[in-house]
Amino acid sequence: MIVEDRPLVDGPGSGRPVLEVRDLVVEFGRGQDARRVVDGVSLRILPGETFALVGESGSGKSITASSILGLLPDDAVVAGGSIRLTGEEVVGLSEARLRSFRGRRAGMVFQNPLSSLDPSFRVGNQIREVVRLHRPDAGRREQDVVAREWLDRVGIRDADRVLASYPHELSGGMRQRVMIAIAMLSGPDLLIADEPTTALDAVVQKQILDLLRSVVAETGTSLLIITHDFGVVSFLADRVAVMKDGRIVEQGLRDDVLDHPEEEYTRSLIDAVPTVGARFVLEAEGLPRRLRRREEGRVAAAPAAASGGAARVTDAVTLRSDAAGREFVVGGLGTGQPRRSFRAVDDVSLEIRRGEVFGLIGESGSGKSTFARLAGGLVPVSEGTITVHDVDITRLSGRALRAQRPRIQYVFQDATASLNPRVRVGEQITRPLLRFGKAASTADARARAAEVALLVGLGDEHLGRYPHELSGGQRQRIGIARALALEPELLILDEPTSALDVSTQATIIDLLLDLRDRLELTYLFIGHNLAIIEFFCDRIGVLEQGRLVDVFDAHDLFAAERSPVTRDLLAAILPPR
Repeated sequence: MIVEDRPLVDGPGSGRPVLEVRDLVVEFGRGQDARRVVDGVSLRILPGETFALVGESGSGKSITASSILGLLPDDAVVAGGSIRLTGEEVVGLSEARLRSFRGRRAGMVFQNPLSSLDPSFRVGNQIREVVRLHRPDAGRREQDVVAREWLDRVGIRDADRVLASYPHELSGGMRQRVMIAIAMLSGPDLLIADEPTTALDAVVQKQILDLLRSVVAETGTSLLIITHDFGVVSFLADRVAVMKDGRIVEQGLRDDVLDHPEEEYTRSLIDAVPTVGARFVLEAEGLPRRLRRREEGRVAAAPAAASGGAARVTDAVTLRSDAAGREFVVGGLGTGQPRRSFRAVDDVSLEIRRGEVFGLIGESGSGKSTFARLAGGLVPVSEGTITVHDVDITRLSGRALRAQRPRIQYVFQDATASLNPRVRVGEQITRPLLRFGKAASTADARARAAEVALLVGLGDEHLGRYPHELSGGQRQRIGIARALALEPELLILDEPTSALDVSTQATIIDLLLDLRDRLELTYLFIGHNLAIIEFFCDRIGVLEQGRLVDVFDAHDLFAAERSPVTRDLLAAILPPR
């Protein structure tokens, strides 16, 4: 069923549509090589309405949103259809006219604010530049007034510090608030938010979504939110459209789509959303360890402890942290801020046993990623020790530390950023093998690369491609394959699924569990999705301001004795429906 053949369904707004898209077609390439990625999309958004566009990676939802502001890649073109923004046709406009639309008519908030903000300029300079663009006659004092007013409106109370900071000195949630302020300060009719909370923990995600909802209510701005999270849809949207393979397959009021989906595809996306607490259903029903998503409508797998698989977890300790801490110094000369120190990790002691999946959670800025870097020897400790298989890596440096690298490998959150865009992915697997002496020759390295590619579900044909020629899930598989090629004993997974849609998340989590079983790996898993953490992990640790405040078995997540921090994280979870 293709809903463009029916009359479009309007939501609670009224008046002339802020945005009206009719039969939109977007293609990559030219002539016979053209590939259609958006195929006949139609939708309309009314004043003050929140409209959610939902779909898996590659469904065309972000390309549809980028078309509205003329932000398509160089090799993409609008090949047909109409886009009317506040009544004016956008398709075919000159770049100069499109620039006048951006900001004034429509603002955009991207998934990764760190890549949207210029790392070499302070936040204040970047906000003032946007104010000057839309108010050319505004002096420095008026620019500062506007900047402070909008920082206050998006919930930033220490405006002076934020204006004087570089983007990397702010937390992820704070950077996203800055981006919302920049997008809104010119009073746009439409705000487009493309996966604005994907990489944020549950508490900060809830804060950002509350902020978006309040901005829409206070200003009357319409909101188009691009997401793969049905919890976000349930919380924010008035209407929703579901995309697959470049086409809208279902569209309607939020409650109708979520409660009574007409398409099997929509139902499968809703069913694939991981749910905190579903683990207890597994244990009660005595289901096998692996949750088969297609059959049971669940994501990934139950942890080993839920099915007797805990026997694989031995008493041998893979990683031991003994009062580990890390202090950083910020501010000082040239920063506009006083010099001060802060403890990103403070007196953390824990053990991870061989074969265990240990989850580390906490709010943004709690020290999770810093501890992961300490555990991998990428950042030195300020005090305490980190021991991996009885080797104190905090006492090593140079060649001795380098010799330990293959035993501890990383899979990063952003698979795109962690791969070299100019090098074929097969070579990115073979280079470490040769550098660390894990392969006797280039031919041996290539054979090993093909072996680990097959292990993660990819073929030889993928190894000859560049990262941009792979999907998000395929790039993450390459990241896992590159780590496995060196035969590590400890794999540190830093938010490896947060940027992926729900079905791809399920596939990657299933893959990681299979690899853990087959290769007897130990995982340190950094995450913010508590449903995935509960399914995936044997034990969970909770960090708050660098300190470990809670450690417990995963099946005790809801126990009464959980710390206030853990309870706050649970309270912030958005139900899928």
